[in-house]
Amino acid sequence: NAMLRILFSRLGKPHIGSPNAFSFNVASIKASGAITVERGAGTKTEKQTYTRTGGMCVRCEGRGTVSDIDLTQLYDDTKSIAEGAFTIPGWKSDSWWTVRTYAESGFLDPDKPIRKYTKKEMQDFLYREPTKVKVEGVNLTFEGLIPKIQKSFLSKDKEAMQPHIRAFVERAVTFTTCPECEGTRLSEGARSSKIKKISIADACAMQISDLADWVRELDEPS
Repeated sequence: NAMLRILFSRLGKPHIGSPNAFSFNVASIKASGAITVERGAGTKTEKQTYTRTGGMCVRCEGRGTVSDIDLTQLYDDTKSIAEGAFTIPGWKSDSWWTVRTYAESGFLDPDKPIRKYTKKEMQDFLYREPTKVKVEGVNLTFEGLIPKIQKSFLSKDKEAMQPHIRAFVERAVTFTTCPECEGTRLSEGARSSKIKKISIADACAMQISDLADWVRELDEPS
């Protein structure tokens, strides 16, 4: 695959960049800021912009699959947080790091059934960015339920989980082929650059013998 990345970076049309532009585990980056340049006896501050074109699919982050979480497996929306709405393994009502953070964050009404939350409350409940809160004098971090579950469960090796945790993940999460990259794990740019109508995704899907024949037929100078 490394040789294919080099090949497409040299011969692929349109040209999109270095071999990194065809790598599914390299994200595109753009940054700008001030740098200090030493010249002679003095220094000078200059503004610089840095860009790196990677081949990672933005939607699935190079995994080729996307996850869909079944919210009904996370909580009972007929109940309030105070009534024990959460059905996630290990989430007990007296836990500082989970249930109490949601109940006492100030963003949610712990006595209101979840199905009666306003749009703002539901947005905070499910997707709020990590936010520092203080619960009974203790500094904690409130975070939307979806990213919290993704970090707590989906970032771990499922086979290494305890049986009841693994069973929960299998019930709550489904993995499907990424609709953006169609499972290739590559960005649109990486898939658009082709050699004789063949993209790097097409080349990677070939049988080794067919790929070898295709490479031998290339007559472009490299």
